[in-house]
Amino acid sequence: MESSALHASDGSSGEAENKEVIDPFKRESPRSMQIGLFNVLGSSNAQDVAPFIEGADAGAEESLRRIRAFVAALDRRGSLTQRISLSIEPEGNLADGLAPDLEEIGTLALDEGDAPILIRRTQPDEGPAIWQVAAETVDQVALEEYEEEAETVDEEAVGTTMVLGAPLSTWLLITGLGLSAFAVIVLSFKIICRKLGVDDRTGHRPLGSILLAAFPPLTLMGVYAAVERLAEPLGASLVERTAIARYSGLAIGFAAIWLAWRLAGVINRWMVHWLRSVDQPAWIGLTNFVTRLVRLALIVVAIGTFLATFAIDVTTGLAALGIGGVALALGARKAVEDIVGSVMILADKPVRIGDRCKVDGVEGEVLDIGMRSTRIQTYDRTITTIPNNVLASQNIENMTLRDRYQIDQRFLLAYDTPPELLAQALQETRNIVEAQEDYIHSTCPVRFEGFTPAGFELRIKCYLAAESYSLGHLRKEKVLIALLQRFGEIGVSIVPSAQRIELSGGTPR
Repeated sequence: MESSALHASDGSSGEAENKEVIDPFKRESPRSMQIGLFNVLGSSNAQDVAPFIEGADAGAEESLRRIRAFVAALDRRGSLTQRISLSIEPEGNLADGLAPDLEEIGTLALDEGDAPILIRRTQPDEGPAIWQVAAETVDQVALEEYEEEAETVDEEAVGTTMVLGAPLSTWLLITGLGLSAFAVIVLSFKIICRKLGVDDRTGHRPLGSILLAAFPPLTLMGVYAAVERLAEPLGASLVERTAIARYSGLAIGFAAIWLAWRLAGVINRWMVHWLRSVDQPAWIGLTNFVTRLVRLALIVVAIGTFLATFAIDVTTGLAALGIGGVALALGARKAVEDIVGSVMILADKPVRIGDRCKVDGVEGEVLDIGMRSTRIQTYDRTITTIPNNVLASQNIENMTLRDRYQIDQRFLLAYDTPPELLAQALQETRNIVEAQEDYIHSTCPVRFEGFTPAGFELRIKCYLAAESYSLGHLRKEKVLIALLQRFGEIGVSIVPSAQRIELSGGTPR
């Protein structure tokens, strides 16, 4: 007789419901149904819960009594499945081993043993199919046993302030206790590290770097795991326990992403330090780029987890992004071109971090190759930022990659230099050049170019082996200084290339 009251239904209200094209209680999928049920469990009015119970009659007192007993049992001995694991499809999870019209959304710890909380999908005469708590799940709760507890639950529910689907007390526990414990533990850890001298900020100590990077997120995970575990022993209701479990799980998930983010940074610093130590700066840009991609993927995962926690259909959002992606790409065309340009630069490697180069009149050292732009430090110690799509289309002169340094030096000897001394100067110059250890043999490295208005023109044109631009410049200086010393010994003077003009007055100017 008690269950018959539960199965009674009001035909007129059913017809009104069937006329709705969209279910006002959002019971179209298991996840949305569980969210709707959870939101009304904190209410002291059993009529709010009735739409989520199969066959319940919000106008029949016997039906409402059974709903209150079920809510009391759920509050004291029930647990709900994490909503993120429930299906968002209208048909539910067809591979869960249950009947196609059944889903499990939680568990009741009854005296007879644990019993699943089942929901059933029904199809009204009109409107969409909906999910409701199966009648047999409610029937297994003993009315007499939980009727007194139902009154207690109703009294506790009066005056409860709900914020984002959770009681205000739950938010105070999660934010106040959780974050305070996290702050105290992390602060104490940092003080201890500084006292022991293991607060390594350079990132050159692998073990210390990992420990310092991993401790804050691991602490956050541990604190909220403890908060979730302590909820039931502290006497929290189902609504509070479920909210604590949900938001603690969200905090733990973000802490895991935070941990991966920090470890990616530590690994990147190690790689950059190691690549510099083995003189392989070409791979630094690629390492930085991969690290940025990993962190971008972590951001996408974090956003997806957040949306799924609040029952927002991620696939629908991705489809919307796909449709709006064209408009977004058109609006952010330059940004997309810069990302493509960065991939081309990292793949083709016209410049590397640490290289000296010249791009469109800008000469300096490459500091960083980012996803959008490349930064070059000029010789004046200023920073020039060049968009990667511009850099990829420019003629880039890389002065670091040269394997030899060219000497192309012209100088003049006075016309009063005797022919014998001119020939000696040529031979001495050849001897100095060819005596260099880094000289790369070539035909006629020193030449007598001919006559100019200012004097005899001699030219040095040869190559010296050099691993870098700076080293080649130093070796060129060595050759020119040796030449000046030898010319001083044999009495040869180098004259300026300026012309001497005498006016009619005889005064030279």
